[in-house]
Amino acid sequence: MRSLQSRLSIGLTISIVLLLLAQWLAVSFTIRHVAEDYVASRLQHDAEDLLSTLLFTDRAMRVNVNLVSSVYTHPFSGHYYRIQSEEHTLRSRSLWDEDITTTLLGEQHITGPLQQPLLLWQGSYRKSGRLITIAVAEDVSHIEEDITEFMFWFSGTTLLALIIFIFTQLIILRRGLQPLEQVRQEILQLEKGETRSLSETVPIEVRPLVSEFNQLLAVMTQRLKRSRNATGNLAHGLKTPLALLIRLIDRDELNTVPQLQHELQHCVSRIQQLMERELKRAQLAGKATAGQQFNFAQELPPLIDVMQRIYQEKGVAISTDIANDIHYSADREDLLELLGNLLDNACKWARGQVRLEVSNNHGLVITVEDDGPGCSNEAMQQLTQRGTRIDEGVADSTDGHGLGLAITHEIVTAYNGTLTFKRSALGGLMVEVTMS
Repeated sequence: MRSLQSRLSIGLTISIVLLLLAQWLAVSFTIRHVAEDYVASRLQHDAEDLLSTLLFTDRAMRVNVNLVSSVYTHPFSGHYYRIQSEEHTLRSRSLWDEDITTTLLGEQHITGPLQQPLLLWQGSYRKSGRLITIAVAEDVSHIEEDITEFMFWFSGTTLLALIIFIFTQLIILRRGLQPLEQVRQEILQLEKGETRSLSETVPIEVRPLVSEFNQLLAVMTQRLKRSRNATGNLAHGLKTPLALLIRLIDRDELNTVPQLQHELQHCVSRIQQLMERELKRAQLAGKATAGQQFNFAQELPPLIDVMQRIYQEKGVAISTDIANDIHYSADREDLLELLGNLLDNACKWARGQVRLEVSNNHGLVITVEDDGPGCSNEAMQQLTQRGTRIDEGVADSTDGHGLGLAITHEIVTAYNGTLTFKRSALGGLMVEVTMS
């Protein structure tokens, strides 16, 4: 669908063109009609004047030439008459050897001597008991030339007026729709995280929409906050019973039944795993969060410092390559969870080196590599499956249960991104996250 401004511009332009075209046709028809009516009226008067100059004798009918205009005496002057009675026919000397004949009464167009365009008027009269038909004609070529010249200048004026009208209405439309363009720009800023709401200084026609949109943003923010508070309260409430259950499992009474004790430990571990995963999934904000930007240069140093402290005994060195002044419109907690999971997984299996790269190449690209043992191509295809171990060859593969990359996959999916696993140049695993 075209933009509103384009649709209005096209519609108004077509309307103005049709209106001015109709005006041009109306003016052309009116000018021609008025001119011909004027000439026809004058021809009728000339016919009546000719009728008054007719003289009759016993054997002839003639015109008193002293009372007739001289334009009827010059050959092919463009003014002609023909008088017809039952016995006689009189023609103006201007016809020379030509003739004008018609059986119709009233006004009509004919072609006269020398292919002259003539407007002819013919009427029927009775004088001295005789039926007289008088036809008077005039060359209208000069009138056609005057009308053509007038229409040429009128067309030029109309075209100029059309250009001015179109240009004026485009300016009016642009100024009239400027508030909507402002709303569009604010929506783009909202998407980039540069603002948290839309300005309600808009025309009354769209103010309810903007107000409802702002209210929806506020409701979504409140719901996310309540959801995170609720999941935090739930996690806090479940930790105590689970800790008590773990202590009960480790009591001496259950040592006598090791199979039951092992099954209980497995069930409790499974409960902890499911609880942690679902709580983290419930806290994801995803693309629905607007008006927030994640500053990598500001947020990454504390996170990397925490990771190095956690894996201090392994002596893991984390190197970073972050593009200058890179920001991304996303929820802060989501990206911290994403980056934390990626770095934690890399540090866990690294021998001593982890590399983090963040770039903005047609979208956000996050790459985390380690120099660990890596994993096979078949294992890479299963790394994001729920419950799959992140096992890069460490003997004690019971450490970890795959939750980190499963949550990472949930976050990437929430932002319509992609998660890719490759073999790193450092020797271990490379995880690449791409989000638009």
